[in-house]
Amino acid sequence: MKKIYSKQFKKLILVLFTIFLNKSIASQTIYSNKSIDSVFTNYTKPFQEVVYAHLNKSKYIKGESIEFCIYTFDKQEKMLSNISKNLYCVISDENNNPIKKQLLKLENGVISGSIKLDSAFKGGTYTFKAYTNWLLNFAEHNYFADTFEIIDPNDTSTNSLKSTDKGFEIDAQILPESGHVVSDVLNTMGIIIKDKFGYGLPYLKGKLIDSNQKIITSFSLNKLGIGRFSFTPKLDQNYIVIIDNNGKEIFVDFNQNIEKKGVLLKVSKNNTHALISLVTNNFYISKFKNKKLQLAFHDGLKLNKFDFYFDNSLSITKKIPFKNLATGINIFTLFDEDNNPIAERLFFNYEGLKIVKSNVTSVNRKDTLISLRLNYNITNNTGFNNVSVSILPQQTKSYHKNTNIISQTLIQPYIRGTIENGGYYFMDINEQKKYDLDNLLITQGWSSYNWNSIFNSDNDLKYPFEKGVSIKVNIPKLKKRSAYLVHHISNRGPELINFEEEIKSFQMYQYYPEDNETLYISKVGKKGNLYEPSLYVQYFPSSVPNLNKQFKTLNPIKNYYAQEVFLGASNFENLNKVQVLNEIVIKANLEEKRVQSIKNKSFGRVFFLSENDRNMTLANYLNGKPGISASDNFQTNQFVVYNRIADGVPAMILDGFQVTKDQLFYYWLDIVDYIEINSTMTVGFITGRGGAINIYTDALKFMRSKSTVRKVEFPLTFSKPEKFYSPKYQSYTSKFYKEYGVVDWLPKNKIDENGHLEFNFTNTPLNKITLFIEGITEDGTFILEEKKIQID
Repeated sequence: MKKIYSKQFKKLILVLFTIFLNKSIASQTIYSNKSIDSVFTNYTKPFQEVVYAHLNKSKYIKGESIEFCIYTFDKQEKMLSNISKNLYCVISDENNNPIKKQLLKLENGVISGSIKLDSAFKGGTYTFKAYTNWLLNFAEHNYFADTFEIIDPNDTSTNSLKSTDKGFEIDAQILPESGHVVSDVLNTMGIIIKDKFGYGLPYLKGKLIDSNQKIITSFSLNKLGIGRFSFTPKLDQNYIVIIDNNGKEIFVDFNQNIEKKGVLLKVSKNNTHALISLVTNNFYISKFKNKKLQLAFHDGLKLNKFDFYFDNSLSITKKIPFKNLATGINIFTLFDEDNNPIAERLFFNYEGLKIVKSNVTSVNRKDTLISLRLNYNITNNTGFNNVSVSILPQQTKSYHKNTNIISQTLIQPYIRGTIENGGYYFMDINEQKKYDLDNLLITQGWSSYNWNSIFNSDNDLKYPFEKGVSIKVNIPKLKKRSAYLVHHISNRGPELINFEEEIKSFQMYQYYPEDNETLYISKVGKKGNLYEPSLYVQYFPSSVPNLNKQFKTLNPIKNYYAQEVFLGASNFENLNKVQVLNEIVIKANLEEKRVQSIKNKSFGRVFFLSENDRNMTLANYLNGKPGISASDNFQTNQFVVYNRIADGVPAMILDGFQVTKDQLFYYWLDIVDYIEINSTMTVGFITGRGGAINIYTDALKFMRSKSTVRKVEFPLTFSKPEKFYSPKYQSYTSKFYKEYGVVDWLPKNKIDENGHLEFNFTNTPLNKITLFIEGITEDGTFILEEKKIQID
């Protein structure tokens, strides 16, 4: 019985080994019949976007608003993208539960916004995410995700860290350059040592020892806890890293498999070239001599490739000029003869990186505002650009961000991990910072471009570009001929849609409803009368898409502060609530003055609409005014108007913009605030015999439904950017304000054609402030500055 079991067992082992061997052979040859160039071109062919959000702080007091300016980039060109119009913002808690969601409209690739940190939020850590629907198609980290902290002054449990939180716990990672440790050749190892919160422990020293307690090499870490060391490993040795923490030794396992044979991919540089080296040992040469290796390098768009053969030499080096590499990350991947990726190395090329800095030319304090002028060395800057500025007290502890506009655009999409203090590598760039960034990239391991995914990609792009909200109107009762009037919303005129045949539905595109705005649709009868139609409407998109991506973020740095810092902030939220209530009361009292002020400034006749007036069309309303004849021509779908007093056709102005007659055809007055009729020959920039008729709307105040329309609510509307008002504080000299307060936030600023940037911000008693400036110009020049300002 025992012998039978033994035979069966041997057969089972043989079968399993055969299966394993076949799978191993298949995995080695699965890509051998594919072209690296063609699969990469196919994978990177679709356009890609990268999103970055400049947040005004990283630590907020409950009751404040989180303010942001978001930039959307063409990933390949590293310039602003104007393709996607819909931008989603989501704030989630530590358990990834969404707390707030917003839909915003991008203009020229930029949008600003704010989210109130109201009663839905408690003290703690949250994640701010920003993304477009289109970038959900791609595996790389093209979206924005970063954490921030909310401090509740009334919740002492979340405000001060206890002494037990200061325990020394480390996470040491030792990673080989290009992903492998090969025996009997010189290997470079990246090392990063982090604390329990994920931040690098600065300036530690360490050493590598072998099984005989012999010191092989020593090393030191930089301010971010990152360094490197080199050594020649032996197969018969075990290695341990010893970290010196103020005289206390911490032992870390080397924890890397030493391979008997293999090839290292090493990258270094001189002043003008990147030096790419392939290094191997005699074990590899004896077995794989003259086997073809392929080295490919790319930046996510363009791929270059070289063939290499080892003969009797143990190393091969190729020099590539920086000018032949992409600015930013370059990913070098080594493939064996079967197109299997066997080593990879990331390299950042600073050449061609455009960063412009400013000089302060004037600072003037005037009553409630301070006027500041900066000068950038930019000439003929006539294209679109944007600069966002967070202004905080110089002693602030509220701005410790790990992402910035350059690291998010040029590094994050290409790596799998996260970056601590990304701004360090791009502020006052020098050789030390270039070396430190190279060390960081060694510790990142393989890039975000997974070659298994690239070889097997079918480019199934199921998430479309979004430009506003698309509407599908379904008609349940069919008729041979029909007409529908889709009434205007705040930023789009009415549309009359006629059909000469039976239809089941019709579609409309690029609607941008704002702040819970409602859509109204009427059916148009044969004589032009309006009726409430029988229909139902579908919207695309109808909800905020989920960002189903696995990502890591660093939580905000924990401050060890005393609770007394927040004594002056105990009624911070109540102070700002009172301010809002006062504004409401004042606005109510000023409504009568507002009406009179408008009439006093007008050179014509001003008509404020009553409730009954808003149940009329513009043509019907104007036709009853002295000297005006107006009608809607259903044959031409045109609004027709004539000013008999001025003896001419008046120019039609809607909220400051001249509009055409078809835009005002069957224009309903449901959201019109007032109408100004001016019969003079010249009105502002408009000239003509008929003068001008100005129409001023207030959609939120006057929107209402009517029996002649079907009211349909958008399930998703765009949040309209609001003007930022600096919070109110009890004291502007307290430690609380200096460390956690806000001076101002200016998300939209433009550098003029002469390189000047001028802006005004809130005047406070502080003499020392810091400007945190980020932005981009039309040609891809980055603005990234931390500027300290002395105000006399």
